Amino acid sequence: MWSTPSTPVLVTGGAGFIGSRLVRLLAAAGHPIRVLDDLTTGRPESVTSVAGATLVRGSVLDADAVAEAARGTGLVLHLAGVVGMRLAAQQADLAHAVGHRGTANVLARTGDAPVVLVSSSAVYGLSDGSAELREEQAVDRSVPLAYDGGSPGYATGKWEMERLGREAARHRPVLTVRPFNVVGPGQRGRYGMVVPTFFRQAESGEPLTVHGDGSQRRCFTDIDQFARRLLDLAATEAAWRPDARVFNIGSRTETAIADLARLVLDATGSTAGSVHVPYESVFPGRTDVTGRVPCLDRLTAAVGETDWLSAAALVRKTARARRAGTPAAR
Repeated sequence: MWSTPSTPVLVTGGAGFIGSRLVRLLAAAGHPIRVLDDLTTGRPESVTSVAGATLVRGSVLDADAVAEAARGTGLVLHLAGVVGMRLAAQQADLAHAVGHRGTANVLARTGDAPVVLVSSSAVYGLSDGSAELREEQAVDRSVPLAYDGGSPGYATGKWEMERLGREAARHRPVLTVRPFNVVGPGQRGRYGMVVPTFFRQAESGEPLTVHGDGSQRRCFTDIDQFARRLLDLAATEAAWRPDARVFNIGSRTETAIADLARLVLDATGSTAGSVHVPYESVFPGRTDVTGRVPCLDRLTAAVGETDWLSAAALVRKTARARRAGTPAAR
């Protein structure tokens, strides 16, 4: 629907971990790119180092900044958000505002260009992994609200994002994706991301900090595979049908956090081991997710099968990048 290489693309949050990968892929395909990012957590060099990409410093909470950045663009990828469990918990009001009001600004001030909203698997709430999470299942606002600890925060903001997207889809093309634990080289641990946090601790000779008993499971998804699948969806006409506009994207293979810690220790050669801390002591008033597994039937029907990297392969890939000192590896 937007596959002409000359189509200009706006990427909100494009200086961040996922956004910058999309910027590089779009640039390689010949698209002019405009990035709107307030650089709270993003890196300016992630954009300025890419030929054909222009960085506009600003927030999606500023409607005029959104309108200016979107001028002349033919596709919008909306990724701007407060990233990381720790930061999202510390700045819950901001996380909710960016998800809700920021999305409202993006939808109101970008004309009629197709929009891809990058939501989150957090909208499924405190799932236990006993059943696949399907896009068509009804999710009441109380579900992400419970995930947020009872007060609107990150997950509730993403739920509001999706609600606004459904309303906007009545008069313009809107597609929503729900990522599942995207990881890889370039992700930073300072905001609460588990993989880079484990690597930093292991490389410093510190014990790896595991919340709870480590039995909680996650489906870790390779950043490069995720970015390609998102762009594949955006380029697929059928993906924009009203009955198929929400897609899970991610691996279906679960890995316990305790097992992830062992993988990182092995990859780094660290003998520091790990320590367990109560989840409540890190995130007071919140409950950890036991497990979260996506159903990928809709994604596969739209763009085909994906041979997702295993957690072990992802850890090895990240370890290689960190040893090589590749740009943004840490």
